[in-house]
Amino acid sequence: MDVKDDVVGCCSAALVALMLSACATRDAPDVRGRWQPVNRYADTTHAIPLRGAYVFQASPLDRTLRSLLARWARDTQMTLDYRHHADFTLHLPVQALRAQRLEDAAAQLSEVYAAHDVLVAVDGDRLVVTRREADPG
Repeated sequence: MDVKDDVVGCCSAALVALMLSACATRDAPDVRGRWQPVNRYADTTHAIPLRGAYVFQASPLDRTLRSLLARWARDTQMTLDYRHHADFTLHLPVQALRAQRLEDAAAQLSEVYAAHDVLVAVDGDRLVVTRREADPG
C-alpha cells in the first residue's frame, strides 16, 4: 500500500507541476503590417442584397433554344408556348446575350435566330415562340 500511495503522490505532484507550467506561456508577438481586428463594427452600414438582379443569359447546360426558354419561363413563373416547328441548338452569338428584362432578352434572341424565322415574344404571362411571317414585298 505504501508504494501505491507514493506512486499516486508522485503522479499528482507531476500533474500539478505540468498544469502550472502551462500557465507560464509567453505573450503573443506584436503584430505588424496591415491588419484589422476581427470583432469590430463598421462606422457606417452597407446594404447586402439578399437577391441579386436576374440576368437573362444562356447557360452551357441549356444546349437548345427550347430548353433555354423553358428555364427562363420557369425562373420567372411564366408559361412557355413553343409554337415553332423546330428546336435549335445554341450557337456562339447566344453566348453574348445578356439582359435584365425578359422582353429585351426575347428581342435579342429573335435577332440571333432571324435567319431561321424564329420570333420570341412576351405575351402577358406567356413566353411565346412562333415562326416569323415573311414580309410581303
